Amino acid sequence: MKQLVIVGLLATLLAFSSNAQSRIDAEGMADGKTVLWFSGTKVTALIESDLSFAGSLDIDGASVHFTALGAAVGEGVGDSAAMTLDVWLLFDVTGGTNDGVPIELRGAMVGSSEDTDLSSSALGSAAGPFLVLVALGADTYLAVGTAEGSAAGTFVVPDDPLTMQMEGTGTYALAGDLILLDDSVERTDPLGYAPWDAAVWPVNLYAELLALFEGTRCSSDDGPPSEPAGD
Repeated sequence: MKQLVIVGLLATLLAFSSNAQSRIDAEGMADGKTVLWFSGTKVTALIESDLSFAGSLDIDGASVHFTALGAAVGEGVGDSAAMTLDVWLLFDVTGGTNDGVPIELRGAMVGSSEDTDLSSSALGSAAGPFLVLVALGADTYLAVGTAEGSAAGTFVVPDDPLTMQMEGTGTYALAGDLILLDDSVERTDPLGYAPWDAAVWPVNLYAELLALFEGTRCSSDDGPPSEPAGD
């Protein structure tokens, strides 16, 4: 998965390099739960959390500071013995700038971790690409770059007795380029800029990603996570 992600990210950043003159830098805090299913050493996870972001947009040399609140949902697949975990996370947050201009960020982050120690209630740290639609007032931007995050929590009595459940917090940092979606850029297919291979996504979650970019808010699934479409 990592090779596919890295190749896709490099190709996307090269495509942006001739157009991007603006950047996004943001930090997020998540508070929620992770439900875990075990089959031998294989682990699948369902993630639900409240999410807040604070950061800045550097647009043509001017800095725009913003805060936003919303939700994040995601899935993960890993190996408890190897301490690996691949995570796909969708999020949708709304808020405003310091000048009162409304802002919405909706998109996805993909991360890979090699230090996930479930015995110590730590989901570890992860890094990978992100793709986000940023609606700022009447303008819409597409942001692509690198996300880093970490999470830890405490095991609690699970809602489903066939699972294990953790409640805790996570932190995220996004840094990347912005491109204005105007007549010179294809508005109808932002996923054409996606820095990942859709084949490695869990099938159901990828369908939610498509709906998210079409305007549907993040939603959770009561069932176990779906299997990834590919390795």
